[in-house]
Parts: sequence; C-alpha cells; structure tokens
Amino acid sequence: MGDDRLPAGAVGEDGMDLSPRDADLLRLLDYWHGKRAQRGFPRRGDIDPIDLRFMLERIALIEVHDGPRRRYRLRLVGSWWAQKYGFEPTGIWLDEWPNPDQLKLVLATYERLIALRRPLVLVRDHWIDEKLLNYEAALLPLSEDDAQITMIVAGIGQDQHP
Repeated sequence: MGDDRLPAGAVGEDGMDLSPRDADLLRLLDYWHGKRAQRGFPRRGDIDPIDLRFMLERIALIEVHDGPRRRYRLRLVGSWWAQKYGFEPTGIWLDEWPNPDQLKLVLATYERLIALRRPLVLVRDHWIDEKLLNYEAALLPLSEDDAQITMIVAGIGQDQHP
C-alpha cells in the first residue's frame, strides 16, 4: 500500500494512530477497509446496512454538503441516539441540533475527519449540555469519486448505554 492517498488505520482526534478497543468498532473499521479495497474510501453504495446489523442501532449516516459553507445532514440515525438524547435526529441538519455545546463538539469532530481524510476514533467521557457523553466511536469517511468526502459513517461502541 505505498500509495499515500490511501488512508492507513484509524487516528484519534490528535491525529495520532489509534485503534478502537470495542469489538464492534474494530469490526466496522475492518468492514470499511474491505469495502474501500484499493480506493482511498468506499462509496455509499459499497455499504450495505444489512452487513451492519450487528450494530445498526448504533450507526449513523451523515451527508456532507459542500458549498459556500459546509453543512451536515443526519440522513439515518440509529435508535441509540434517540434514546441517549431524547429526540429523533434522523433527517435533521446538524445546525438544527438543539444542544449548542454538543453541536460545536460534533461539528468540530466532523471537520477534523474531513481534514484528516482517515477514519477517526473518539473516546468521550465528560458532561456537556447536561448530558454525559461516555462512549467510544468510530467515524469513517465515504467518497463517490475517491476525492471529496460525501458521507460519514459513525458507529458507537457496544459497551456504552443511553
């Protein structure tokens, strides 16, 4: 894999190599790598939700809309998020997220993923907007043309509870 356009493993928010500890997140990351094959990123069509049934309630698909101002739309969000945050986020734009500090954190995370162009592993364990964020997550970029990131697959580890 000498082609430097191909992402290696996952990184943490600091850009340093970091692998998920959670078995489901490791499986999700392996799936992503298998689907991208020799490309830099898998396409949305490469990802079959049936393949992710082992953690479907903890998966979210986020559209990336570039323009004068990049925006994110939560296209499909598993039931874990609704249980955790008390509302159904499927279909909303990220800038409609009702909790302002969570919104800033998530937006910064998505922007970091776009800049790194590699899978991103997060470990959260703090209070924000009166909610305990205590989970491990993996964010995986998708691209239709292997250049522009058009979607993000986000998965939450199984050891976390709403």
